[in-house]
Amino acid sequence: MKICAVMAAAAAALLAIAAPASAAGNSVPDDATGLVPTQADMQKARAEREAGRAPEPPAKNTTIEQVRDPNNHVTEYVVTPGSTHIPYTMKNEADRPADDTPGGNSKSTMGTTRQIRIGW
Repeated sequence: MKICAVMAAAAAALLAIAAPASAAGNSVPDDATGLVPTQADMQKARAEREAGRAPEPPAKNTTIEQVRDPNNHVTEYVVTPGSTHIPYTMKNEADRPADDTPGGNSKSTMGTTRQIRIGW
């Protein structure tokens, strides 16, 4: 008997919680309303699609830039992958002796990649 009363109270509470959202007819939470496109946005997008204009997708190509010193020697490479667009750098260490330690690449003049650059 007591269980039925608890179940009935829980069902009533659930209906009371769900009622304001369904009564308003808006299933979007209040904090996400800025993200929902307006009717004007939708009409503009439909008109552009019908006219054959589509937004350009972001470039998927990986770009490699060379940073040179005043003597025109490459000092580092900046690589920007097309998938993430987060650049990383690799220093050219041609002026340093080759890495002949065990596990080192004795034929490479490139340093390790720097994923994060902290500047002050």
